[in-house]
Amino acid sequence: MEKVYKDRIRIFLIIYFFGEPINNNPKFTRLLKSEVKIQKIHFLIRNPDYLAYELLKISEKKPNERDNIKLIVDNIFKNKEPKLKKDEMEKYFFGAYESIDEIISFLTSLDLIKFESKRSSSMKKIEKEYYITKKGESFFQNKKNEKNTHANWYFERCDLIKRYFGIYSGSELKDLQYSIEEYKETKYNDFIREITSNVKLKYKKLYKKELI
Repeated sequence: MEKVYKDRIRIFLIIYFFGEPINNNPKFTRLLKSEVKIQKIHFLIRNPDYLAYELLKISEKKPNERDNIKLIVDNIFKNKEPKLKKDEMEKYFFGAYESIDEIISFLTSLDLIKFESKRSSSMKKIEKEYYITKKGESFFQNKKNEKNTHANWYFERCDLIKRYFGIYSGSELKDLQYSIEEYKETKYNDFIREITSNVKLKYKKLYKKELI
């Protein structure tokens, strides 16, 4: 699957899954207000080692989730996702970032989303709003019903991330990622360092066995 297609489907699905439903609107079905959240979710999709590590941190705090998270992390490594699914992102001033302007323009040109950018009332920051259109809603439902292994993986991964991290704001997700030393210490414009060894150490501490 070409990178340009991957990027387009990932960004569309992030807007869809993490957007809030809009009821009784003739044009739009969902709204996501934060590019920061798009960037941080995009990072988790593209870096399964970081996703596994964040899940294990939840497992430390919530014993009732330990069995579920163990199974998820086992599958991530069984399927060799930290190598096969990894798509590196560079670090900029506020963490993992890759321009999505061209992707947003493309999705807008197909009338799958609508994008609005405006100054906040304080004029200190730009507020970005991403809407799923009625056509985008139909596109989502059609894609969901297709027997496309690659696309299905993104559907399942977005669903998983929403289950455990959907309540977090973009800024909160950024703080979670910055709490990991390898992420924090990556230099500006470098690719963010992998943390597979960290995941294995934390897994062994929690589950008293090796992660293969």
